[in-house]
Amino acid sequence: MDPGDDVRYPSTPNEKVTPLTYFSEHPDAVVETITTANDCDTYGILNQLPSRPTSYHLGVSHSIGHRSTMEDSHGFVYDFDSIRGQGLFAIFDGHGNKLAAEWAGGEFHKHLLQQIHEKPNAPINPDIMEAMFKSMDDELSAQSIKSANWAASGCTAAIAFLRLEDPDGFQPFAPSSSPAFLEYYKPNSPKPDTPPPKIPAVISPVSARRVLYCANAGDTRIVLCRDGKAERLTYDHKVSDKPEFNRVRGLKGVFWRGRILGQLNVTRSLGDHESQQGYSIKKFVIGTPHLTKTDLSDTDEFFIIACDGLWDVVEDQEAIDLIRNVQDPQVASKMLLDLALKNDTHDNVTALVVRLNFAKGT
Repeated sequence: MDPGDDVRYPSTPNEKVTPLTYFSEHPDAVVETITTANDCDTYGILNQLPSRPTSYHLGVSHSIGHRSTMEDSHGFVYDFDSIRGQGLFAIFDGHGNKLAAEWAGGEFHKHLLQQIHEKPNAPINPDIMEAMFKSMDDELSAQSIKSANWAASGCTAAIAFLRLEDPDGFQPFAPSSSPAFLEYYKPNSPKPDTPPPKIPAVISPVSARRVLYCANAGDTRIVLCRDGKAERLTYDHKVSDKPEFNRVRGLKGVFWRGRILGQLNVTRSLGDHESQQGYSIKKFVIGTPHLTKTDLSDTDEFFIIACDGLWDVVEDQEAIDLIRNVQDPQVASKMLLDLALKNDTHDNVTALVVRLNFAKGT
């Protein structure tokens, strides 16, 4: 099956996804096909690579591994929010079934855009990522009311937002027409009768700094290479983590076979809006993410986003050392994938590498 077959995404940001009719036909998570822009700009289209040199470059690889189905999804957006040099990157690792992960991979960027444009002239802080997670989890909760399959579905998530801003967190260089970008936004090429959007704002390197906002729920992880050293920017929310175990226990959570209600070994996720044995899983497996804000400098070389299919069998520093001298991030992501498979991972594997110093100019 071609990855784009029979998949309907909303044609406007206000149209809600109603994917209940086709998911049962496809056991594996469908990811928006990666394309390359026809001209110099991507206009913020999901999973579209630019045809020009950029201030960062990415590669992504994934494998079903030893599982019978693929429940990972991923997504990225160059020139996010109509600012050239910004980017949004995410991986979702599904469980129960692939519904939550597949939906999240096609919708996450819109939820952050909505949060940003509610206060377009305000500085942002990591809390905006928490609001994004809540918006997504609320939508999954609404879907779960309609379908038991949706209620049984959940996913871990790790999202990184590469933002250009001044020292106070403002964007005085942002185009005044930026809200029109949300109205224009479509996940595929515009229709012939759709006027082209304005060119993304081009920012002088001296007028802005690069800041990486990260958020995660569960054990999908983001690791930064800072001057050759691995720096973890996320937190593994698992039953084996003492603070998380105590949080769930404090809510009178029940553990069977080392898992919450015998089902999950992660303690935070998107989705999982079902009940087991009279207990609401969501009471214990919350969607509140861990948040970090990292000011980037010339010593920051690249970062990796990957699901536990990699991190269960590869240490953070081992992953950094493996690909540090590999300039092509697509090659680097494949090397991480191959190492996970060589180390006999038992899970789906997805690895996304963003090299920050691929090109100096925008």
